[in-house]
Amino acid sequence: MNSTDLATSTTKKRKLRDSALLLPLFGAFLLVSPLVTMFTGTVSILGLPLIYVYIFGVWLGLVILARFLARRLDKG
Repeated sequence: MNSTDLATSTTKKRKLRDSALLLPLFGAFLLVSPLVTMFTGTVSILGLPLIYVYIFGVWLGLVILARFLARRLDKG
């Protein structure tokens, strides 16, 4: 492995680690009260209020992203 490959690998790993560190902040931003209150209408999806769909959708997305990042970090 030459030095260019090593530098590229290190840069990719650092970007993944930084992304993993920013994920909780991104999740907190998506779940702050002013943003969540935009979904408090009378609209429902499959009989569920839109706010529940939004909150659990964000939660599921964060879990999937965290798993993806964790697996990528373990490979390197």
